[in-house]
Amino acid sequence: MSLARRVQLARRVAQLSAAGVRCAPRFQGQTLPGRLALAIDPDFLMHRRDEGLAVRSILVTGTNGKTTTTALVKELLGPNALSNRGSNLPWGVATVLAEGTSRSRDAVFEVDEAYVPSVARSLTPAVLVWLNMSRDQLDRSLEVRRLAARIAESATDIDTLVANAGDPLIVAHASEFRRCLWVKGPEEWRNDALSCPRCTSELLYETTWRCVNCGLHEPEADYQVDAMGQLSAHGEAIALLHPGLPGSFNLLNASLAVVAVAAATGGAVEQLARHATVTRGVEGRFTTWWLTGVETTPSLTTYLAKNPAGWHANLAMLNDADAELVLGLNAKVADGRDTSWIWDVAFESVGIGPVIATGERATDLALRLEVAGFDVTVEASQRAAIRLAASRGRNRIVYLGNYTAFRSLIGDLPALGAIAALGSEVAL
Repeated sequence: MSLARRVQLARRVAQLSAAGVRCAPRFQGQTLPGRLALAIDPDFLMHRRDEGLAVRSILVTGTNGKTTTTALVKELLGPNALSNRGSNLPWGVATVLAEGTSRSRDAVFEVDEAYVPSVARSLTPAVLVWLNMSRDQLDRSLEVRRLAARIAESATDIDTLVANAGDPLIVAHASEFRRCLWVKGPEEWRNDALSCPRCTSELLYETTWRCVNCGLHEPEADYQVDAMGQLSAHGEAIALLHPGLPGSFNLLNASLAVVAVAAATGGAVEQLARHATVTRGVEGRFTTWWLTGVETTPSLTTYLAKNPAGWHANLAMLNDADAELVLGLNAKVADGRDTSWIWDVAFESVGIGPVIATGERATDLALRLEVAGFDVTVEASQRAAIRLAASRGRNRIVYLGNYTAFRSLIGDLPALGAIAALGSEVAL
């Protein structure tokens, strides 16, 4: 079979399977089209790019924030840009490219950290956005420092790196890239970079960070955003960010998105910053719902976090929330089977009252919360946990869960009569 016919066959099979998936929305096979395309043509990504798709692409990687940052980049690139939000393995990218059209010359793809080199080889992207590095799914993923080194293998296939200057694990490998644009945000998670990734000596964190031994240090930021959303370039204020999403970490995500699109398209950072916003929650993240199927019709705000760094960032936003708190924990393959990481989450710093623990590993979570001093109720069924929270009298519920627990709850929301509130992206 000729190469052209193979590519055509791969695309057609992917399109037909995608149509079948759309007819069965509850079927968990959204990446099936891409899997089939890559089985027929292992170089499908490269061949589709050669056909004129995703000619100017941006890759987004890192442990936390890929989906949100990808959504922000997509808003800036416009409606014709391709995007694979959520499906961040090569077959997720292939699924999107199979349905792309000749208008789809811009693209943004979130990519799992381990697959950045292979996807970059196929697409030769204009920009890689590198958000952060922290422990995640260590029962089946590489140790975080080895994973950072893996990402750096993509350097020869990428024009520009746009990266977080506050993460030593990123900075230690950035010299591999031809061009780097550094972005600094408000204070972040540090517990995965307490020692130098080059020489293992102590890292000192002051206004900036540095190694006490080998000289590795925080680079001077090209752009910096503060906790109020003020974006500066080399110390000069240029724009005020309104990403439409809560949390200082989303201000950094929005800044990285703006700088990445400017680097890829030649646009002005200060002008793009005015449009760096999403108009609704991202795949259910940061979304507020009215539960019309519950007698008291409370509101429910849903958050996703999958590792200690993510939980730390989200819990910091909930510290003063006047709401019933429901926390969900699963341990499926997509989450990582090992839940011992919950002992690295500083629940003791959260000043919230009683909490409901739910999900497959609700008892594991309840033990951790009891040690932290919480009054905990265990309810394995997430739907029942939400109803229990609603029965306690407050008119607002906040839910935070890890990956499959969150996805499961979003799937349960129709049974609770959930209607997304307007402007729900501003959740706090």
